[in-house]
Amino acid sequence: MLEKTDKLVLLESAPFRRFLLAMIQSAGVFDVTATMADGRHLYLEGRRSLALEILRDLDEAQPVSLPAGIPAATLIQTLHELAHASRKENVLERRNIHAEFGDDA
Repeated sequence: MLEKTDKLVLLESAPFRRFLLAMIQSAGVFDVTATMADGRHLYLEGRRSLALEILRDLDEAQPVSLPAGIPAATLIQTLHELAHASRKENVLERRNIHAEFGDDA
């Protein structure tokens, strides 16, 4: 288990926040929860739950935490990194692992 000071050092690092953002996006934290008809609902929900658990763990190091275990401070820091990213996304770099072959969206 990481100490609070270690978590703070990580959260102050822009490369770590970019890594955290990539992890959040690939875990599907902001995607609609999978349904039973999907067939992969437990797998997808497990990825999402793990990403949220990581965010909650890092949020414990924040100076102010919000009630109900919502990792808002860490999430805001991570999204701030996205908003201030200097590099534009290249279409070839964008991948949706859940998209059908030939689906560019």
